[in-house]
Amino acid sequence: MTRRTALEFRAALMAACAACVATPALAQDEDLEQDSTIVVTGSRIARGTFDSPAPVTTLGADDLQRRGVTNIAEAITELPSFRDTTGPQTQGFGSFNVGARIVNLRGLGVTRNLVLVNGRRFAPTTREGSVDLNFVPSILIERTEIVLGGASAAYGSDAITGVVNVILNEDLEGLKLEADVGVSERGDGERYHAAAAFGTRVGDRGHFVIGGEWSKQEGIGNCFERDWCTPGAVVTNLGYAAGNGQPNYVRSNDNAGLNFNSGGVVTRGPYAGLFGTGGITFDANGEPQPFEVGSPSFALFQVGGDIVPAYIDANITVPVERYSVNAHFDYELAEGLTAFIDGTYGHVDGQLLQTSFFNTAIPIFADNPFIPDAIRETFADPAQPTGPSSLTRPANTAAAFTMARLFNDLARGYSTSDADTYRISTGFDGEFGSGWNWNGYYQYSRTDRLQVVQDNLVVGAAVFPVTDPATIAQSNAYFYFAADAVVDPSTGQPTCRALLSDDPSLRAAAQGCVPLNLFGENNYEPAAKDYIYGDLIEDIRLQQHVVAANISGSLFEAPGGSVGIAFGAEYRVDTIDVAHDDLSNLYAYFQNFGADYDGKTEVIEGFGEIEVPLLADEPMFEALTLNAALRQTHYKITGFGSYLRTNVANSFDATAWKLSANWEPFDWLRFRLSRSRDIRAPNFAELFLSSASAFSTISNPFQGGAGNNPSLLSGGSPFLRPEKADTWGAGAILSPGGALEGLRLSVDYFDISVMDYISSPPGGAQNIVNECFGGREAACALINDGTITTGDALTEIRNVSLNLEELRTTGFDFEAEYRTSVGGGNDLILRALATHVTELSTLSFGQLIDGAGQTGGSAGTSAADWSANTFVTLVNPRFTATLQGRYIGSGVLNALYTGPGQDGYDPTQPNSISDNSVPSRFYLNLFGTFNVGPNWDNGDGLQLFARINNLLDQDPPIVPEFQFPTNPVYFDTIGRYFTFGARARF
Repeated sequence: MTRRTALEFRAALMAACAACVATPALAQDEDLEQDSTIVVTGSRIARGTFDSPAPVTTLGADDLQRRGVTNIAEAITELPSFRDTTGPQTQGFGSFNVGARIVNLRGLGVTRNLVLVNGRRFAPTTREGSVDLNFVPSILIERTEIVLGGASAAYGSDAITGVVNVILNEDLEGLKLEADVGVSERGDGERYHAAAAFGTRVGDRGHFVIGGEWSKQEGIGNCFERDWCTPGAVVTNLGYAAGNGQPNYVRSNDNAGLNFNSGGVVTRGPYAGLFGTGGITFDANGEPQPFEVGSPSFALFQVGGDIVPAYIDANITVPVERYSVNAHFDYELAEGLTAFIDGTYGHVDGQLLQTSFFNTAIPIFADNPFIPDAIRETFADPAQPTGPSSLTRPANTAAAFTMARLFNDLARGYSTSDADTYRISTGFDGEFGSGWNWNGYYQYSRTDRLQVVQDNLVVGAAVFPVTDPATIAQSNAYFYFAADAVVDPSTGQPTCRALLSDDPSLRAAAQGCVPLNLFGENNYEPAAKDYIYGDLIEDIRLQQHVVAANISGSLFEAPGGSVGIAFGAEYRVDTIDVAHDDLSNLYAYFQNFGADYDGKTEVIEGFGEIEVPLLADEPMFEALTLNAALRQTHYKITGFGSYLRTNVANSFDATAWKLSANWEPFDWLRFRLSRSRDIRAPNFAELFLSSASAFSTISNPFQGGAGNNPSLLSGGSPFLRPEKADTWGAGAILSPGGALEGLRLSVDYFDISVMDYISSPPGGAQNIVNECFGGREAACALINDGTITTGDALTEIRNVSLNLEELRTTGFDFEAEYRTSVGGGNDLILRALATHVTELSTLSFGQLIDGAGQTGGSAGTSAADWSANTFVTLVNPRFTATLQGRYIGSGVLNALYTGPGQDGYDPTQPNSISDNSVPSRFYLNLFGTFNVGPNWDNGDGLQLFARINNLLDQDPPIVPEFQFPTNPVYFDTIGRYFTFGARARF
């Protein structure tokens, strides 16, 4: 084993062009073989974490085929170290990147892990710079290697939590075909998939491979398509502090929801008591009916009473159609010199019928002709209006009453996201001297993403308040123009007050307005609905150019083997251009994506790495190896946008490094230790995204609590610093022989501390002011000109992207594998992976929140404290059968809350909740393949396969949040699901 560490080093260099960790190879057609030697990428020998100097989990083609996986993201997100935060089952009410499959390692966010294809950065596909794995054809995947731990010294920015390296088969010969269909036990959620790949030699020196796939996933409606779904919510109880017997937050899993509906609800003012039920609603004829107010009832929700389920419109899965193709050609120009060119094209089309828009305080003025007679009769002047009481819109405080209303009967926003990605890469691989290798390449990629929200409610620009006579003409507040209905005295018919204004600019701004009747469902004129809705359009173009060169080889012999070295450089240019429709640029919709912006990032990087095998084949030192890597980076950033809405330029330098050691005292035991400094540069959205500005009343403690109305700015900040992560890793790998031959175990500790992590300030504008008054300088820098003293008024508050204190996670990864022959040509594979998260915390403005153990709430920084994935596989020459078990440990609904059974629970405290528990879940999946004919193992033939997800049809726990009944990041919401398919090789 004297040369083992040198082989490891060369494998890493050839696989990743400059890796500081060695990634193991996996057999293409048989992963039962065992060998203690690490070989270069492309070997047919299976490997996981066991022989690598860094934790690496490998998903091989055989494993994916046995499980019928047709999208690599499905297999990756099942791993305990990942969170499935962006996928068809977690986009039930979102509008960004609909249909995308984006991985999230360690739960630290999709932007803090790096995705490579064949060791090179893949094309960024979102405005945040993340990669949608839908664009990688699964039929070409040879294996996927997942490096757990910081790898910025090897790959540059973003590799804070690790790297996903998808390795495609560039040596395929022959034709592969695959087709499959899937459907849930309830007959919905149909999925269709077809793929093909072809490879052939070109002369004696060339090779060509092409492959592609198409997939269509039908959506599934709201959770009430399933019998487990019940209406739930968490409702604030205002009387908790006085000791009314309930805590501050009251959770109901089966009898809580929204406290308003699509007919309109009034629960405030004298008319709310018309029937003695606490509120009134309006029937199909617009007449008042009793509305039962629940208890407690606050803001949007109530327990009991006449509820509407909060998640009545949220999809279980969204419909997605995708297709992609990848081609590769290489040619040996001379001995030791090969040229290559490869390219990718992919398309993803996701659609989503969104949850309903709503308004909880629509002012209804007394001269509105749609007010029913039963209400008007209670007015001081019950006569029907014959004209407007004023040609100027009254103040909201002058409203006769306010109405809360869902707009389900009007329209629901329909979100579409169409993305096209193009990538081409060309370069050379070569050898020179004795054991030296080099490579260089140029890569260009482009993503065009068009995001549209049809039927988006036009509520007006917050910076031009509809309530201010000086700005109402500029507000574009179509909804409020239409809702402010009056009688036109010249016709006696309902019209919009704005059309009668004596201000010609307001009359011009309101042209086309049709009065909107909000009393009862479907009582509006279709023309009124058409007037108040518009189509939000966001058109994104991302481009990337990369030029890179790398050299690696052996310097000299050390006591443990050859000393390896690698060095190289990279130049990368990323650009973004984001354009919107006119109303988007005014932030006039109910749902806004931001205003136009553009940006450019130029990156120059240089790296070096050395690996020294200090000892080998000595007592207590079968192997002892040290590795060191360093990467220096310079960023130049220019662009337009951010909260400043101006052209800006910024630059910074960043250094990433890594030190690691491997000690193998015996051939059955290995220890590994690593320490790294990793970086993440701010992405375009964090730098240049421009969100809505607004004016709102803020309590000013510098003026004794007086109400001020400062300008509230939000969005990106162009002067952000890069995130810096300090990562520790330590692990042990056990590979006993003898009676336990075939058993391998590993355990690894991880500690990732991200300093200056990028996010927005916690608690919003009011909290910024409160923190400043309490002496926090970072908060004061966001107010006015950066200074404020006693007596000063609030004029501006910048709730923008910031470098905050710390984002940290710690825990343990476990992996076990046992492979043995059980006779009769049968082999048994047992594999288990588990992650125990001991901390996943954010520290911002001095507030520490630890989300470890939180399995409620699909958003935010949180993770199950225990999660595990187990496999039992029987491999027969004619068939395979795999039983998978997936476990999610019990947790809490919200890490900020304390419920009964938890330490410190007190129902009179503001963090108290009636039930903060989330039960565990265990899911079983069954997979099988069957070879038709004897030639499958020889490279051709027909294979049938099937899979049953959620074999026991396990229901998810009810974990209510705003628009989800459970947390789809962890818990299956579809139920038992069947897939059947066939694949052929020729």
